Amino acid sequence: MFTAKTFLRLGLSAALTSLLFLMGCASAPPTDLLSQAEIAIQNAERAGTSQYEPELLSSARTKLNRAHKKVDDDENEEARRMAEEAVAEANLANAKAAAAREANQADEMKKTIEALKQETLR
Repeated sequence: MFTAKTFLRLGLSAALTSLLFLMGCASAPPTDLLSQAEIAIQNAERAGTSQYEPELLSSARTKLNRAHKKVDDDENEEARRMAEEAVAEANLANAKAAAAREANQADEMKKTIEALKQETLR
């Protein structure tokens, strides 16, 4: 028969097994996140971000490199954090660069409109 002691041992065993399983999952290398960071940086580079936000793009690259090093050192939680920051910075650089490009286009349009106004006054 099962006694209370047996149930307690089974419960503790199950809890320990679950805890070890969860710890193993939590410490897995963040390969998907590293890939996302690489793609975000590549997209930002293709969009010409280095012209408008070179420091932010460089910071994203540095954080991605650090994340890879952390994975090599088996510091996966820190690697995950660094990769998340790399994704965020690459996306921010991309958004800021897009805003700068649009502002430049708006300025060019204003200059063109002003030139056309001057032309009509002659």
